[in-house]
Parts: sequence; C-alpha cells; structure tokens
Amino acid sequence: MKFIPLCFLISLLVLFNTKPLQGAEPEPVLDIEGNPLQPRVGYYAWPLWANSGGITLGQTRNKTCPLDVIRNPNSIGEPILFTPPGDLDFVPTLTDLTIDILLLGPCVQYSRTWKASLVGSGFSGLFFVSTGGRSGDLDTKFKIVRLEGDIYSFKYCPSGVPYEVTCTTVGTFVDTDGTKVLAFGKGVDEPYYVRFHKASTFPLKKYQDLSTE
Repeated sequence: MKFIPLCFLISLLVLFNTKPLQGAEPEPVLDIEGNPLQPRVGYYAWPLWANSGGITLGQTRNKTCPLDVIRNPNSIGEPILFTPPGDLDFVPTLTDLTIDILLLGPCVQYSRTWKASLVGSGFSGLFFVSTGGRSGDLDTKFKIVRLEGDIYSFKYCPSGVPYEVTCTTVGTFVDTDGTKVLAFGKGVDEPYYVRFHKASTFPLKKYQDLSTE
C-alpha cells in the first residue's frame, strides 16, 4: 500500500473551493486535426493564446532538482506524452493519466513524470506541477477536461481517493523571478487552455515566435 502524506491530503481536502467533476462521460481527446490522441505519443500542448507560452521544464524557487513544469513565452514547448490506464488505444478525457514531458537536460536522475508538489508548508494551499513522479502514485494523476471543440485544460482530480477530493484546474503561478509555473491552488490565475498537435507531424523550431501563428 502506498503511503499518502497526511498534510498532502489535508491541503487537497480543505483548501480547494472547487466542485468535483460530475455529470460528464469520458470521450477521446482530439488534436487540432480532429484525431484522437494516441497513448505514449508526443504532442505539443499548443497554448490557446499565442503569447501564453508552451510547456517546458525549468528550475524554480531554490533552483534545485527536480524540475518544475513552466511556460516559455517564446516557444511552443516540448512534446508531452499521455498514458491512460489499461489497454486503451486513445487518450480519454476525465480519466487519470500519467503525463511525461520529452526533454533531456539537467536533473536526469529524476523521471519526467508530472506530479503535484506542495510549495512551502502543509497549509500553503499552493501546488506546483513538478516532475520526478512515479506512475500510479496519487500525486501523478492528472485529467484532461474539454472546454469546447478542441480546447482543453488540465485538472488535478485523482480518482480512487478514500475521501471526497475536489477537483482543481491547473493554471499559472507567476514566481518571484517572473517564471510562469504550471500550478494549482492559492494564487493561481485562470486555467491554462491548450490545443494538442501531434509532434511528429508538426516540426517546429524550438524557439519559434508563436505570436506570428
């Protein structure tokens, strides 16, 4: 049995004033060409607004490992992969997913699996989306939620928890040095809305100016 830190659960249960996902059924997540996302295949999470910045990794706060998931305002970002449970041949909405980012570089001793990482004390109410997660752990279970059409957001809303844990949308927290970190909880602004594009069919320069798209 995996141990779940009490402060982690308390923070989730008490501090998030949002409603759980209800009344919706999972459906395939579609890319901008209308095709279902394939498991373990790289996709760019294209920001809905051109100047929002794509997803990549960077060091925040005390500049140590593991790396956190940030937005680069000058880049489409790095490809990310989604692993759904079981043998599904598509990536579904409203379902626990393991999310990995395809990026080499520093902190190679840590996995590139997303996880929720509590910032500061157990009652800070702020979580960064970080890396170093282990597939199957509570803190690595993220969901994709459709807004409309092919526009989506990420939620942290793990299934199978023995308490009624509320869902909260992943947005952006502006750190003290101006870095925009994917985060949820206290101090996080509007959701980070994205559209997905299969990386293998859309070669981009790493630092392509998105404002021209």
